[in-house]
Amino acid sequence: MRLIILAGYTFLASFLFGQDVSEKEKYLAELKVAGNSFSSYFYPNYAKHYSLSEVKFVSKIDSARNIFESILQKYAGQLEPEFATNQQVEIKYYFDRILLDYPSQHDTYGQIKKRTSASNKLSKRLQSNLNDFNKPALLSISDFKEYVRAYLYHLTTEELNTLKYKGTDNQTLNVVWKLMPQVITNDTCREFWRTDYLFNHIDNNGIKNIEGILKNFRASCKDQSSLKKINGIYWEDSIGRQEPVSKVYKSVDGITLDVHLFLPDPANYKDKHPVYVYFHGGSWTDGKPDWGFPSCKSYAKKGWVGVAVEYRTGSRHNSTPFESVMDARSVIRWLRMNASLYNLDTTKIVATGNSAGGHLVLATALVSKWNEQTDDLRISPVPNVLLVNSGVYDLAIGNTMWITKNLKNKEQVKEISPNHLEKKNMPPLLAIHGTNDRSCPYWTAEKFKDEAEKTNTDFEFHELAGAGHYIWYDPKYVEQISKWRKDFLLKLGFE
Repeated sequence: MRLIILAGYTFLASFLFGQDVSEKEKYLAELKVAGNSFSSYFYPNYAKHYSLSEVKFVSKIDSARNIFESILQKYAGQLEPEFATNQQVEIKYYFDRILLDYPSQHDTYGQIKKRTSASNKLSKRLQSNLNDFNKPALLSISDFKEYVRAYLYHLTTEELNTLKYKGTDNQTLNVVWKLMPQVITNDTCREFWRTDYLFNHIDNNGIKNIEGILKNFRASCKDQSSLKKINGIYWEDSIGRQEPVSKVYKSVDGITLDVHLFLPDPANYKDKHPVYVYFHGGSWTDGKPDWGFPSCKSYAKKGWVGVAVEYRTGSRHNSTPFESVMDARSVIRWLRMNASLYNLDTTKIVATGNSAGGHLVLATALVSKWNEQTDDLRISPVPNVLLVNSGVYDLAIGNTMWITKNLKNKEQVKEISPNHLEKKNMPPLLAIHGTNDRSCPYWTAEKFKDEAEKTNTDFEFHELAGAGHYIWYDPKYVEQISKWRKDFLLKLGFE
């Protein structure tokens, strides 16, 4: 919640040292206490809250909203008018965002799948917010922007559920580009949101097959700073994609999927090359192979072939983790089938990934039932070594229940869930996990560890005390993780 991130540290310091404290600082300090209290109550138990009936859920959220509004009202007359007004908008849209998410979240977590007519009441209540979508002055308010993004997300999801876009790339971007003018008609606001969505798509999903939308944006955008912003990030990705050798490893459902290979200097490395295969993270929804380019490039300099993998994701292909798993298994098979073309040592294929990418690494070795129909099943999809950071070990718990939302058989998700799969005869595996990981709970990794250690001698698990989810680029842990990985590969004779 953006409005509660504004900490009351100044106030607390002033209180301790006897200095004067402004009314704004007092307000922010009191707001911070309320914000921390709400966050600790709501977010750890969001599945339980969203399973409530709509009437009960709305009542709870409005009660929390009233606390924040009463704090603002207490100080309103002593705050700068513009600041007070903005705070009022922040509070409104923070809690309205929670209400906006209720229908889809309740469908995921609720026991009663059919909501009552109260849904129409909530819908009508939130409908009035659409008027604000065309007010440029609100574009500086963080919680308002998060609300607009959430609204467009739900609108886009409904459209994608019609399956009219099956077999096309960049589905979320294309649909939001189509639907946005229906609710955002002000030129300034529309240009802001087009820039926002296009930038974030390139940043998180890449530049493949966006030429049509990019051309449309360049032709219609009047703001030079926005043009510069989009052209800059597009150019950066374009330059990065010139170095690797890119090949299609699979065509499926009307789309092509690529591997980006970083090859070592043949003059210096003549023997067969070990293979470093990188699966990006992003909750199977976002992510791009470009995130793995730096590490793939560094391995190529050591005589390896670095391989950054494109696989189907929700944002681009309206896919699920099941399709991502099949792609991961397909690409390992492709590498084995094409080993002679790139002088690959197929006895030294190392697969690595962070978060959802870590899950895909595990899936290449543990999953058996999910394979592409076009795959040659005689070729093994199992790498020789697995390296996993902050992996997703359990896909049948609260924060991944969205995966089962459209499954007739909810138990089917266990077929791609590492904690529900046989771990005997696993290839050597190094797993690293933070004890304070809130995205992929530590207990799920620990459960995997306890089971894997029973039957696997080449299994190594390291915990990072107090670490959160994004350990792979946290400066506090990068050096230690790098050492563990290097030592593990050295022990196996890969370095």
